[in-house]
Amino acid sequence: MRLRMATLGATIAALLLVPTSDLVAQPAPAAAVPPSMPASFSEFALPYAPYLFDFAVYAGRNLARITYRSRRYDPVTKALVVTGLSVERDGFSAAVGQIRVAADGVAYEDVAVDTRGLPLDPAVREALQRLDSETVTGDLIMAAASDVAAADYDVNLVLRAEKIGTFDVTADLAGFHILAPLEDLAEGGSEMPTVIGQLRSGRIGFTDAGLAAVLYDMAGERQGLTGEQARGAVAMMAGIGVASVVAGLSDGAGPELQRRGQEWSATAQAFLAKPDRLDVTFAPVEPFDLSRLTDGEIGEAEILALNPSAVAGIAPRVPLRDPATLVGEDAPPDTVLDAAEALLEGRGVPQDVARAVALALPLAGDGNRHAMGILARGLAADPGVAIPQDELAGAYLALLIARADGLTVDDAGLVALRGRLSPEETVAAEDEAVQRWRAMPVGQEQKRVEVAAFAERDWATVRRFAYAYYEGVTMPRNLLRAYGWASIAAAGGDPLAGRLRDDLSRAVGSGLVALPLDRAREATDDLWRLLVTEANGGAAAPAGPLEGKPATGVPASPAPPAASVPDAPARLPTE
Repeated sequence: MRLRMATLGATIAALLLVPTSDLVAQPAPAAAVPPSMPASFSEFALPYAPYLFDFAVYAGRNLARITYRSRRYDPVTKALVVTGLSVERDGFSAAVGQIRVAADGVAYEDVAVDTRGLPLDPAVREALQRLDSETVTGDLIMAAASDVAAADYDVNLVLRAEKIGTFDVTADLAGFHILAPLEDLAEGGSEMPTVIGQLRSGRIGFTDAGLAAVLYDMAGERQGLTGEQARGAVAMMAGIGVASVVAGLSDGAGPELQRRGQEWSATAQAFLAKPDRLDVTFAPVEPFDLSRLTDGEIGEAEILALNPSAVAGIAPRVPLRDPATLVGEDAPPDTVLDAAEALLEGRGVPQDVARAVALALPLAGDGNRHAMGILARGLAADPGVAIPQDELAGAYLALLIARADGLTVDDAGLVALRGRLSPEETVAAEDEAVQRWRAMPVGQEQKRVEVAAFAERDWATVRRFAYAYYEGVTMPRNLLRAYGWASIAAAGGDPLAGRLRDDLSRAVGSGLVALPLDRAREATDDLWRLLVTEANGGAAAPAGPLEGKPATGVPASPAPPAASVPDAPARLPTE
């Protein structure tokens, strides 16, 4: 039995390791390009947002006087655009010059809120009067890049108030949810919702634009001091206050937290002594469980886990760089990728997606995860970005591995690359991607499971691998394997596998995918004959091609020992 299994394994390898040069070139089908689907529900709903906005305005006019100049959906920026919005009620008025609402963020520009009709604290009102800002003007911008499936959010919020200052907040959240209490939903209670998720990193910043000087003058007048004298007194008291908060934690403060408290105290004093920019950064070594902030009092363990730091200084400016000297020929990988990031984002230099992709591509081909991410983002930004023809296959291979490894890879980039490759190049790249994936620990484990599935005639698992090869999410996409594995599992009696097999056949016929069905069917039939021969204990396999039809009456036999089973077919034939 072991000898027959070894022979079977060698024969499988010989059948399936067909070089690309042995295949007849097939022109890519004049494919009907599937209609572009919205990336999210927000993108789907936004074209109808002007009508929803009208409905909200009609409802809101029962509460306030609401007018606006125009509203429309912009198909280029995929955003609802509202101009000249005005809201008035009982002495209160607010206006927004322009509102832009897109799937990935909102922007309220040229906001003006008249505070004279609001019940403000006297000190706040006095400060606004001294700032000549009783009508507060500014902008509110929020951007959020999200992975809806994983509930991951990268949030950036900026609130700018003229003559006062700018607050900006960033947070990288994983698995973020706000759960309403079930008891309250049923009984109408008032219990606070539960926040769950993890904080990967975060930052809170404030840039002073005149507020600090006014507050010093107000404090000085109350104490009989000049503004400068008040500045020093306030800075000293703030430093003492920060240190006392750390020392007064309910569970105490150990040496490490005390040391950090002294640093934060010094930072607060430095900022208040010369107000400009203050940044508080959270950089947990491990993602921080947000439920720890709502379960009770915050103690030393929570503070240290958040790993906060504070820096006072001058508000940073983006350094302007010369694209010609951005990176040298022998620059280390980190420098190359920093330059590629700057070019891709257009930060400090004019955006140049093609050059960013060119810089990242060699490192992406070597398996650099950061480079793969830049490559994926570059193709998402410009699916038709210029890439030399001899490097297209390498780019496609890198993106296949990147998606399987969990990086976000836009479908448009993969489709664009496949459209610029010949069928032979596409299948060769997909085959090479699988081989590289199999060299990784996760790929080795998947290979072990796949081998066992073939050995045990576990057609449900073989079918799941077929779908995995087709989808290219948990392993690199490989349409030849997807068809072959689906056809074999269907022949073994799995009806869902037959559906994938038939769907792929129809997709080839309609031009949605380029797949050499004749070659795939031939190799599948040869492999099936070997499996049947082994199942029959070495008897001759039935003659004639199966052509993807489910086999009937296949004799069942006990699964051979796993140790004697050959590797699952390492490769389907390349195109």
